[in-house]
Amino acid sequence: MPNKSNSFSSPIYQFPTLYDDIMWWKKDDITFWNSIINKNQFKSILEICCGTGRLGLPIIESQKNYYGLDLSESFIDFFKSKAKQLHYDTNKIICSNATSFDLNKKFDFIFIGFNSLAHLLTDQDVINCFNCIQNHMHNNSLFGIDIFMPSHELIFNNKSEKTDLMDFIDSRTSEKLNILESTHYNAKNEINQISWEFIDSQSKTQFTYNFDMRMFFPDTLNRLLIDSNFKIHHFYGDYQFHKFNEHSEKQIYLCSKQ
Repeated sequence: MPNKSNSFSSPIYQFPTLYDDIMWWKKDDITFWNSIINKNQFKSILEICCGTGRLGLPIIESQKNYYGLDLSESFIDFFKSKAKQLHYDTNKIICSNATSFDLNKKFDFIFIGFNSLAHLLTDQDVINCFNCIQNHMHNNSLFGIDIFMPSHELIFNNKSEKTDLMDFIDSRTSEKLNILESTHYNAKNEINQISWEFIDSQSKTQFTYNFDMRMFFPDTLNRLLIDSNFKIHHFYGDYQFHKFNEHSEKQIYLCSKQ
């Protein structure tokens, strides 16, 4: 785990158990993606930014031909250790950059889950990623994205103001920690600088985590998808397949090749 009272640029991607502890609550998208996979009878699936296998493991358990790709070697190793327990071929879980991968395979379905696209900070990063995805699709493939809709509070929150984000249990120490979040949004590059401060039960800071996320608005994502030769078939605003509207908190795309 991170040393106490230190600041890290990317500790969560070095400490997969910490990530899993923080993400204990996130389960609603598992049913969503599996319903799409089952409804369309997809047999081969590629997940970009697969992380520690939160979404991938249920797909593996459903006996699909799943491949996962992530830049974090620590996350990939941790995911492989879980997949190995299911007797799954861990060669299909790959450490690679989302902007420059070549698996020499075509997939029925490719997706980027829960906000992972926001870690690609420039238009060129996204275009490079989309081009790689295009190269791994056949004529009947679908491509899915799940990313949050930037909120007024998130963008205009002052860095000095801290928001109580969540509580979680650190599995290594069994200690309850609280995350306080502060943000600073740069409107020029649409990047949000985010800081998570991890507080223990004595209100002491254990460590902090600083990271950047791109705030993608619908007009930007629509443009990048169309410019990358994707056709948008569905644009949902939640995991219940409701169409996106001005009140939607999510942007969920299902696309094909043009």
